[in-house]
Amino acid sequence: SLPLLDKDSSNKLGDRVMGQMPELVSQFYVSSLYTQINYNNDIVRVTPLEYDGLIKYFTNRKNGVKGYIIVNSVTGESTLTKLKKGMKYMPSAYFNEDLYRKLRFSYPTKIFGNESFEIDNEGNPYWIVPVIKYTGINLRKDVEGIVIMDPITGKSEYYKTGDIPT
Repeated sequence: SLPLLDKDSSNKLGDRVMGQMPELVSQFYVSSLYTQINYNNDIVRVTPLEYDGLIKYFTNRKNGVKGYIIVNSVTGESTLTKLKKGMKYMPSAYFNEDLYRKLRFSYPTKIFGNESFEIDNEGNPYWIVPVIKYTGINLRKDVEGIVIMDPITGKSEYYKTGDIPT
């Protein structure tokens, strides 16, 4: 199977799926992350929903973000997966539920790269954030490990490069 859809096409399909959910459209928006992963032997792109501003954050923070979108990169099929428990730790959240603030408080000496959103084969969401170190005279960037965070509970774990789970 070869992926036929690029990120922009996936973005349009994800927006179309979100438009079919009127109860969520006014509260959340579709993130533009669209991480390409292997999900149950299919090549898909996944992206979370995000809070649509400060007021929407306050009205929805108790239950969290309700789900994420999966776009099959081969067939073009796109679905919105609703979660039983909402994701609380998001880039669009505020205060101590902000993803970056939570990471900074948990790992105060680490330097982080750009986050990606992934799901495991059971559909559980995770934030994958590389930890970067600078070496050499020209300050070359190297990835020394990653932090995997559960956006529902906020629990996270740091893995060195050789110990990263598949």
